[in-house]
Parts: sequence; C-alpha cells; structure tokens
Amino acid sequence: MTTFVGLDLSWTGRYETGICWLEGESGSELSCTRIEASVRSAQSLAEELAAVEGPVVVAIDAPLIVTPERWVEREIGRRFSRYKASAHSANLDLLIRNGLTAGMDLAHALGDAGFALDAAALLGGDRRGRFAFEVYPHTIHVRLFGLSERLPYKPGRGRRVAMRRRVLGEYQSHLQRLLAREARGVLRNADVTDVLAPETAAAARGRGLKHTLDGLTCAISAFLAWRDPDSWEVLGEATNGYVVVPRERDAAES
Repeated sequence: MTTFVGLDLSWTGRYETGICWLEGESGSELSCTRIEASVRSAQSLAEELAAVEGPVVVAIDAPLIVTPERWVEREIGRRFSRYKASAHSANLDLLIRNGLTAGMDLAHALGDAGFALDAAALLGGDRRGRFAFEVYPHTIHVRLFGLSERLPYKPGRGRRVAMRRRVLGEYQSHLQRLLAREARGVLRNADVTDVLAPETAAAARGRGLKHTLDGLTCAISAFLAWRDPDSWEVLGEATNGYVVVPRERDAAES
C-alpha cells in the first residue's frame, strides 16, 4: 500500500501545518486516513513519515532546497504571473535570519531517513520509492482547476472576512470536483466531507481551513504525480531548489 502525504508546512513550526494522509493505489480505492491543521515541528513530522512502512510520496508547500542560486520562483513568475500566481523568492539569508527554516529542516531530516528529495525518479515512473518534493498550491489550482486567475483565499490587505469565506467556498467546490473526477474514494471520509462542506467555509475564521484545504491539495498532488507522472514537470533544479507542477494541458483536454 502506498501512502500519500500533503503538508502545508508552517515555515517556523510555531503555527499550524495543514496535514493530509491518503492511502491506496487507485482513485476509487484511495482513502483519507487523516486531515487536520495542527502545530508540529519539522523533526516530529519527519519521524512520523520515516516510520511509515512501504512506498511514501510527500508533497510539501514550503521551500525545501534553498541555495543562493535558487531561481525557481522567477520561472514560476514567468509561467504563472498572467494568472496572478507569482511566488515570493526564497532568500536563504532571510529565511535563516528570520527562523523560517522548517522546510529545509524537514528536507534534511527526510533525506537522512532515506527519502529522495529529487523528483526525477518519481516522475520517471518509480512507484516503489520514498519521495518528498516541493509544490506550490496556486500552480496546482490554476492547472488542475482550469482557472483563469489564482484563488485569493489567503489573508491579505483589503481582503475582508466575507470575501475570504466566499473564495474558500470556491476552493472547496473545485476540490470537490477534482476529487470526484480523480480520487472519489477520498470523498467517503467524514472529515473530508466536513472540510468541504459550505457551512465550514461560511464559518471560517483564521487560517485553519486554508491550511487544511492546502494540505488536501498537496496530498492529492502527491497521488496524481505518482499515478500520472507524465502529466507533471519540474521547474528549477534539484540541486538549487525546484517545484513540481502539473503540465499545462491542451484546450481539448481541459
């Protein structure tokens, strides 16, 4: 049995991380065994992941490999800025100075535990390995949801609570359709049903629902990259920092 894990990782470890675990090897059989937002350290997450038996694929929303030569954010901007989905640069000095190293810490710990941090083998069709790779949810939303513009669901200047709740509801609907199409077994989980319920978005406060939805997005991305590796690509370089994104689909496929 293969385990697929999605982490919307808190960069400091002091705030909530969105966590989602899926198990199975087909969309109809895939089940959700865990979905939550909780405060976890990089080390505790790494220990838990290392203890899982069998193949594991982990998709993480956080900078994992950061060097002064990292350029993947520029490439994301080049490809996705027309969707308003550019990413903030992961500056190594600033991350260290501000204690935002949870992604790098998790990557080091998983590497020490035998996880491959280079997605090449996974996207080459290896289904038996243990992998961890970086993702950026906005790129996943744009391409898997078929959006013309990113979903502005994160807190920000000028984004009132009512607006954020409305956009979180849109996010739920897109995820519901994606899961029904690609991994309908996940929808059998009562916790997933609650997370995707309109009333959950209508009552959302803070960042808890955002983290949980992003964790679910990361987890389903881990499954889809494992199941359909030709439909995914790497932006950036394994040695300097990279992000795995869905390939752009032809209009006929959308």
